[in-house]
Amino acid sequence: MNIFNKIAATAYFLFFISILFTVQASAYIDPATTAMLTQIIAGVFITLGVVFGVFRRKIIMFFKNASVNRTKRKIEKQTKKQKDTNS
Repeated sequence: MNIFNKIAATAYFLFFISILFTVQASAYIDPATTAMLTQIIAGVFITLGVVFGVFRRKIIMFFKNASVNRTKRKIEKQTKKQKDTNS
């Protein structure tokens, strides 16, 4: 089970537990507060999306370069070994 599935399962579990144990309250949420909270949540998601988008390419290139470097070292090792056996 990958990390995304674990996070999703935990979120579903907490959501349904919170629904199960709700208590009716006679409370009033100010519309301005709701709008502010919505803007904060939207800002967080947008920021996370931008950060993910910017660093995703760098992370992919890091692992590709590591793989390429590993392959180059293997090839150099094999060619060196062949030269030693041919000499």
